[in-house]
Amino acid sequence: MELPDIQGKIFPGCGRCIYCGSTGGTDGLRSEHIIPFSLGGKTEIQQASCKECERVTSYLDGYLSRHTYYEYRAHAGTQTRNPKERPTAFPAHIVINGQEEIRSFPTADHPYYLAMPVWGLPGILRGDIPTEVFSIQKAHIYSYIPDTLRENLQISEDMSLQVRGMGRINHSTFARALAKIAYCHAILVYGFNGFRKMATAKLILGQYPYVPHFVGCELKDPPPPEPAGRLHWVDFRTVQYGRFNLIVGSIRLFAHSGTKEAGMPIYRVVVGAPKLK
Repeated sequence: MELPDIQGKIFPGCGRCIYCGSTGGTDGLRSEHIIPFSLGGKTEIQQASCKECERVTSYLDGYLSRHTYYEYRAHAGTQTRNPKERPTAFPAHIVINGQEEIRSFPTADHPYYLAMPVWGLPGILRGDIPTEVFSIQKAHIYSYIPDTLRENLQISEDMSLQVRGMGRINHSTFARALAKIAYCHAILVYGFNGFRKMATAKLILGQYPYVPHFVGCELKDPPPPEPAGRLHWVDFRTVQYGRFNLIVGSIRLFAHSGTKEAGMPIYRVVVGAPKLK
């Protein structure tokens, strides 16, 4: 089932941390953004995480905003808590006639790549043995190369020019950040006690190492983007696995972005199982 639009809504908590189950002690509980604020998320669960768990989930949210989507956010103009601190120029890895160099460009003239990691469906859906190894590490690459790049670099058409991506992907951290988003949505859909959580919360907190067993995506090219204005979407469905049923969340961040033929990847997170009757 695809979820209704919950953007901008505030939901009450359940009186304990949705990750570890504590009451938060003397520090109390804090609100949790379901999708990071830095990615345009405006939906919160009040009093949802204790101080220690919030420290972990803030790190995961930060990985998405400051690593995976850092340059994309600046180009797209997504919201930020510190607009005055947003850079006005970014570096790019340029290769001219075989000579490599790093050059800085104003945001509007900056050529950039968005690398979205893909590694196959969650191992549990394939019947694999749990492992912490991402045996397949590929990526869908989305790029923006300004038409004025050669002019800005002051190079002629007969000179070879390449723009290469920068940075590395931490597959485990990225996947845990996706699990956090799916898990928070599942809390809203099923309720804190409305489903069996399996290892999801421990996976998010870094206490369960077999991340690719519960988080993954298809390797084939994604379908075209969603209509303009549809920022993110999440849905849930129950999948039969042997004698058991599993609740699988699908996440497509920046669903309206990509190329005409291929939008952003759709990630799958096994968030748990229906409660036994």
